[in-house]
Amino acid sequence: MKTEYYFAATLKTLMAEVPLDDISVTLLAKKCRVNRQTFYYHFHDIYDLLTLVYLNEKMEGIENALTIKDMVKCIYNYYANNKAFVLATLDSACKDLFQEFIYNNCYKFCLHIISNDLESKKITANDRKSIARYYAMAFSNSLVYYLSNYKNKTIEGMMNALCYEDESNIKRSITKFIKIRGKND
Repeated sequence: MKTEYYFAATLKTLMAEVPLDDISVTLLAKKCRVNRQTFYYHFHDIYDLLTLVYLNEKMEGIENALTIKDMVKCIYNYYANNKAFVLATLDSACKDLFQEFIYNNCYKFCLHIISNDLESKKITANDRKSIARYYAMAFSNSLVYYLSNYKNKTIEGMMNALCYEDESNIKRSITKFIKIRGKND
């Protein structure tokens, strides 16, 4: 295992036990059985390492999600399998890294749904991305808010956080884009 990924795995494990803001480079290096300089050879600080963790995390099944419910199940499963790590991130100054991680996965899902809609072929790739960004931001903000603020986190609760949305809303957005772009072209 590369040194960077060993640090990442150790940080993730440590965050299940210790708040991120209490994890020092010294503690992390000691757990990894290396000196502090080895850490600084690879990273500027702990937050730089946490960024690497989230850039390399995979959300199982998200690429095969066909509905918003499927997407939420993938996100909930990630949360359930990494609960202590996620909660430690949400309770730290690095909450935005988790927000971005969820956003990126919601964006992949939305772009996949939009790209597979036959009507979307009538709009540009940039317009498809614009719709995906809009919905990904709404989904990720709602889901991160739920995970940050509700004590009893359940899959039903996460589903309810998006109860106002379904795939038909995304399809209506595509249709509106086609009408608007048709008038302006």
